[in-house]
Amino acid sequence: MIRRLFTIFVLSSLSLSLMSQTTKVVKSTNEEDIFESLSKKTEGQGTVVVRQDAKMRVLMDKKIAETEDKQYITYLGYRVQVYMGNNQKKSKSDAQEREKKIKEKYPELTSYLTFVSPFWRLRVGDFRTHTEALVFSKQLLADFPEMSGDIYIVRDEETRDLSLEVAK
Repeated sequence: MIRRLFTIFVLSSLSLSLMSQTTKVVKSTNEEDIFESLSKKTEGQGTVVVRQDAKMRVLMDKKIAETEDKQYITYLGYRVQVYMGNNQKKSKSDAQEREKKIKEKYPELTSYLTFVSPFWRLRVGDFRTHTEALVFSKQLLADFPEMSGDIYIVRDEETRDLSLEVAK
């Protein structure tokens, strides 16, 4: 019985490890672009007709070529959330007011005003560690005591251009 359980455990572990290995995807040189892909006729499926100015195609190709060479890094960091509200008529303007107040005191600070139904959220800062975010949140509490009930440290994912990152 124990031998059978051990065999099942080993086989399941082996299959999980094989499933978790990543495969490298190589971009083929004859890869079709989005316009060709949409316009392709496939039996049993509808077709899409793209009608656009030729200049638009040139601009799209230029933008695609521009971004293909860039490399990005995504890391988990921290931000300080200073507002969250779901009042349909008032929350957006409240968040913008708070953003304006904070920007007056800290003009170099990056702010992120987002709407994810039904909430408006205002988060500030790009902190790599929880300690950095905690220090700044204490500073915000001292400068804006009226916001004390709304200031939280949140974990957030950030994507940055790798060419802008400086080795520390």
